[in-house]
Amino acid sequence: MLISRSNFGRRRPGFAWWRMLVWVLLLLAAFGGVQYIQHAQQVWGALQALPAGGEQHAGELHNMLAWDIGYLVAAFVMIVACAGCILRQEWARPVLRVAALVLCVWSAYRGVLLWQQWQVFDAANASILAGGQPVPSQLADLRRILLAGLGLRVLAVPVLLWLAWQLGHPAVRLQFRARRA
Repeated sequence: MLISRSNFGRRRPGFAWWRMLVWVLLLLAAFGGVQYIQHAQQVWGALQALPAGGEQHAGELHNMLAWDIGYLVAAFVMIVACAGCILRQEWARPVLRVAALVLCVWSAYRGVLLWQQWQVFDAANASILAGGQPVPSQLADLRRILLAGLGLRVLAVPVLLWLAWQLGHPAVRLQFRARRA
């Protein structure tokens, strides 16, 4: 093995978990973007097929379409920020850091909402069981979905906080380079 002077004494960077997490965020944002596009297409199709006089339903569908477009824009921003971080562009580090904190707050907020839904669901389940009736399979499936969503949000909050902290760490900051003019 030939060792040059430029490599002598220089420590090779090891595996960085923050980079792996950025890739995962990129893939999740891309998957979410595809989901929002498909849902927006379905909503648009429902809007086009709406009969005359359905203004109330049209308003609800327009609200759904606006949320889909908002989520799609947010997914696009995440994709661009993650790609910039993967390419180690200096502009992307603070953008992804803020995006991770916003996602953390959003995930915590949605987790609280899921917890409230869980409490309502649990009370409804208890009343069904108190009546001596078996719990329908759809309710059992809904219970698993709520638990999975709540678990993912509980996991996402500290992971996103850790990513935001890592992106501000001096050793990570030095790995990014300014954009060449």
